[in-house]
Amino acid sequence: MLASSSVDTSHAGALSTGCEGLFRSTERALDWAWRLLQLTKSGSEAGPLVGAARTCALDFLDRVPPHVRRGVAELLGYSNLWQAVCTRLGRPVARSHEELMHEVGADLQLLLRGAQARLGTAAALEQGLLVHVGRLRESRGAEPGAPLELRAALDAFTHAVSEVMAAASAYRRAWESAEAELSEWAAWLGAGDPGFCTWLAEHLSGTVFAWRQAHAAVRLLRELGALAGQP
Repeated sequence: MLASSSVDTSHAGALSTGCEGLFRSTERALDWAWRLLQLTKSGSEAGPLVGAARTCALDFLDRVPPHVRRGVAELLGYSNLWQAVCTRLGRPVARSHEELMHEVGADLQLLLRGAQARLGTAAALEQGLLVHVGRLRESRGAEPGAPLELRAALDAFTHAVSEVMAAASAYRRAWESAEAELSEWAAWLGAGDPGFCTWLAEHLSGTVFAWRQAHAAVRLLRELGALAGQP
């Protein structure tokens, strides 16, 4: 039972670690986005690189921080859901095998649907960032004679957004791993094995501490404040 518990702990830990990595990398990219906006404050004489850089920075500020904040809120809600399910299953209530099978099955489907929804959110962010990085790299070839300071800032912003994309990929993989194991459990539970049902109920109820730790870590991110504010 120890090995299985460590596997579940890795899901909670990987998700909270992935969420923090996404949050921190977005913070760093935000600094460069605001710096680009300062460098591209110009009038009608602005060249193509100025326009492209400004558009990319504004697009990042408009789309990515709200999506990351949503990811933090979704993981926070999911950790609450998981803890509620596990705490209830761990209570010493007399149940028949049929009642336990029904209860565990309903709870597992709830957790699975929640993981699938959040996997969709994480995948959408990753795809959006991939497109964004592509646009940034395309803009690099515009206006070779643009000021060196602007080109350096754009390169730094592109690198920072690439790091956000890498973090988003890691976060998506963490959700994918959790969703895959929940799907596997659902398949085994559907086979109607009483022994597996009992094991799964005990296993889930034993994961509360790991998800409580994940909840605390993600709540701290939320309390750090809005990502989109200008420094």
